[in-house]
Amino acid sequence: MKKFVSGLIGTVLVIVLAAGCSTPHQPHHTVILTPDPDGHLGKAEVLTAGGKQLLDKPGGMTTVSGSSAAPSPVTVASPGLITAMFNDVIAIEPPPHEKFMLYFHNGTADLLPSSRSTISAILGAIKRRRAVSISISGHTDSAGSLQLNENLARRRAQAISDLLIKQGVDPKRLTVSSHGKGNQLVPTADGVAEPRNRRVEVIVR
Repeated sequence: MKKFVSGLIGTVLVIVLAAGCSTPHQPHHTVILTPDPDGHLGKAEVLTAGGKQLLDKPGGMTTVSGSSAAPSPVTVASPGLITAMFNDVIAIEPPPHEKFMLYFHNGTADLLPSSRSTISAILGAIKRRRAVSISISGHTDSAGSLQLNENLARRRAQAISDLLIKQGVDPKRLTVSSHGKGNQLVPTADGVAEPRNRRVEVIVR
């Protein structure tokens, strides 16, 4: 059996794999760490009663032959080897998510004219992907109080949610959240009215 480990979920999959290797004469298990579709690389620890190996480099690979045997020394799998071993698994991996930014007038939940066309792009992505999950997160700049910005960010996110629902998107697929003036796109000092931070981020999966 082979496991395909990607990004931050690697640790979870590897622990399950190691815990299941208790039957004598079981075939070797191969674990390879690869970047997520967006290029982010997590870490994976392959753990057995006999020892452990840390995978923290692209293509890092180790094998496990049983719960009492130590994982093999880490080597680096070539792209060709990864494709040959895991082609079937890679083929059914979901495509990377799509992310959209919409920007707002200062102090309001009114979209800037330049962002209105983004709604059509979001709807297109939802239809094309047959999306099952759409997250909508509201943000503000750092001007104003925490409470004011928390409420304003939520109003912005809710406004986009309402627009999508009016266009036929199933509300059960939508998750709405507010980050207030936290998680700035453009880091600023407190009290700075930065237009690029007055936004809603929509992630379509």
